[in-house]
Amino acid sequence: MVRVDRNREGDVVSQRDLMDLLPVPIVGMSMSQDGPEDPAEQSLHGAVVYPNSEQELLKVIESAFGYRGDIMLELKSRECISGYLFNRVLDGPHSYVEMFQPGQAGPRRIPCHEIHAFHFTGYDTASGKSWEAWVQTRRQEK
Repeated sequence: MVRVDRNREGDVVSQRDLMDLLPVPIVGMSMSQDGPEDPAEQSLHGAVVYPNSEQELLKVIESAFGYRGDIMLELKSRECISGYLFNRVLDGPHSYVEMFQPGQAGPRRIPCHEIHAFHFTGYDTASGKSWEAWVQTRRQEK
C-alpha cells in the first residue's frame, strides 16, 4: 500500500515520489552534507514519510540526519517528538537516533524500531547553500 500525502504547496505526493527524493544510504560511511544537486526542486520541507521496510527506514534516517531543519518523529506509541536530529547509530537491533528538543537540557535517544513516521517540519537552513551558490552570490555582489 502506498500512502499519499501533501507537500508544503498542498500538492498531492505519493509515498513513492517522496522516497525518490531521499538519498540512498551508505551505512557505515559518512554522507556528504552538501544535500541534493538542486535543493529548490528536491526540498523535503513539509514532507511526511512513512517507511514501509527497514531499508526505507535507514534511507529516511540518513535524509533526516542530513536535513538542517527540525523534524517531528511520530512514534508507534503515537507520541510525537519534535527537534533537531543530530546523530544516528545504525547498529542492527540496537539502532537509535538522537535529537535535541527545545526546552530540554540534553539530547533524547529514540530507538529506530519505535519510529512510525518522519515529518520534515522545519525549514532546511542549508537548502541552496552549496559552494556553487555561494560563489554565484559573491559574483553578483561585485
